[in-house]
Amino acid sequence: MEWYFILIIVVAVIAVVALTLIFPAYVVDTFIFGNRQDKNALYKYYAPEDFGLSVEPICVRYRGVELAANIYTVKPAEECERVVIFAHGFGAGTSSYMTEIAHFAKRGFAVVAADAYGCNNSEGKNIRGFYAGAEAVIAAYIGVNCDERLKGKKIIAVGHSWGAYSVLAASGSIKVDGVVAMSGFNAPAQCVCDQLKMVKYGKFYAPLAHGWLYVFNLLKFGVKGNTKATKAVKRSGAEILLIHGEKDVTVGLKHSAANKVRGQNVTVKLLPEKRHNPYNTIAAEEKLRELGKVFKSEEEERSFCDNFDWAAATEEDAEVMLAIDEFIESV
Repeated sequence: MEWYFILIIVVAVIAVVALTLIFPAYVVDTFIFGNRQDKNALYKYYAPEDFGLSVEPICVRYRGVELAANIYTVKPAEECERVVIFAHGFGAGTSSYMTEIAHFAKRGFAVVAADAYGCNNSEGKNIRGFYAGAEAVIAAYIGVNCDERLKGKKIIAVGHSWGAYSVLAASGSIKVDGVVAMSGFNAPAQCVCDQLKMVKYGKFYAPLAHGWLYVFNLLKFGVKGNTKATKAVKRSGAEILLIHGEKDVTVGLKHSAANKVRGQNVTVKLLPEKRHNPYNTIAAEEKLRELGKVFKSEEEERSFCDNFDWAAATEEDAEVMLAIDEFIESV
């Protein structure tokens, strides 16, 4: 057999293997990032007025689109000494974190929170990818520095889960004074692979999909699409507080920012009994897990949600929140 026939066969085999791997990876990427993140119609979401918050809009633009963004305070924004840029995780955008937003506002901070592209009240047919969260934080930072009520104040970026990655990844591109990251992951493609490992045959496929997921991030966001928290923090001069529950299975400790990010400006707080929502009490985390129940019908789920104790599921851990407050006030 001539050498060029062998070469053609080899190239053909490589092409078939590549296509066999890229299609499932594309399906996974589309499943996670190809849709919007909106409110669950059956859930209860607290509103700013439930906590007596003042709400003022702030201009935050992302790739030509104005995101839904507000300043939450209990006193005039210009009287607040610090600004907290709050980055939400997966779910219903800022609506899922109104208890935490209210906590920081009542502490005397001006809280700026924007729904990322494709989330809650912001435009967008899908959420694009993990780095879109970092871009939303950068956009909020620009908005803060263009707002007469807020510019010149100390800025601390706070985020949970996807939002934790977002504030860490953004910290290498903006000049915030501090970062609080709760339950954050280190690298986008690795995080998707870790989620993939939880499904049938996922442990076999995840290592094979990693490279393609990396490429997808590159195509969507350029070189920044695969920003690791570790590298961003090295570029940042900000003080960093990392909080992670050791029982977290959503973002496992192994590939978490808390396990990977190190430096003289980094403080790590590991909580042995906490899961993915370490700002909540252990009882509240257990209550939240009930929402993962499988229901036989929509009527059964509706009845469950109507009788669900939402206050118990959002009870904050006073000790953890105090540690965050003290960190914010120290920078």
